[in-house]
Amino acid sequence: MDELEVRRRLLTDPYHLTPEQLQQLQQDPDSQQFHQDVLDLDQHIKQVLSPPVPKTLENTLLLLQHKHKQQQQKRFYQNLIALAASVAFLAGFALNWSFFLYGSQSLGENSLAHVYHEEPYMHHRMAALSLSEVNSKLADFDAELSSSDYTVVFANYCNFRGTRSLHLVVETEQGLMTVFVVPKENSLNFEEQFHDEKYQGRSIATHKAILVMVSDKAETLQQGEQQLLKNLQFKA
Repeated sequence: MDELEVRRRLLTDPYHLTPEQLQQLQQDPDSQQFHQDVLDLDQHIKQVLSPPVPKTLENTLLLLQHKHKQQQQKRFYQNLIALAASVAFLAGFALNWSFFLYGSQSLGENSLAHVYHEEPYMHHRMAALSLSEVNSKLADFDAELSSSDYTVVFANYCNFRGTRSLHLVVETEQGLMTVFVVPKENSLNFEEQFHDEKYQGRSIATHKAILVMVSDKAETLQQGEQQLLKNLQFKA
């Protein structure tokens, strides 16, 4: 399967991948990044096309219905149509920008989105990496792993709202922990702690980059963070 065919299939259905596609992605970092970008863009489109409904909307509509009655219904619907057109315009504007700016406004939300995007095929891509393999990617961020009390099973570049970052997955005694190395020069709002119904995360700012750690277990996050800070070093 050539690269154009792989990308065509990824654009058609990026969430349901065949074993052949998963194998191709594992062997081709460019296709992996393209897949990640397609998933990020899909999430942005869903967010843009599903704006949150204001809490006061119901009361406002009831008040308008009471005041305007039949003689003013026409103007009411005209205003409603104008509002819908404005929302559609803003949605189109945001959609165009989403081709260049991926991810949410929040560092935590963006990290969780990456974890969920990788979930469908992460287990097919995990393999124990040597220290030199990991350090070859960390070198781009002026970082080095001096030693490791755990096994790094995944290392690849990712996009944090237009900022080239590094996505690592480590296997600790308590379970898997995802680590993102994000340059300090990024457009995301810093969050020291974050969580949802499944995952929890913590961010630590160093002089070179921000380390973001995510896991589904509190003990994994605590032990993994201690081990990581002990062994990961940034150049001065």
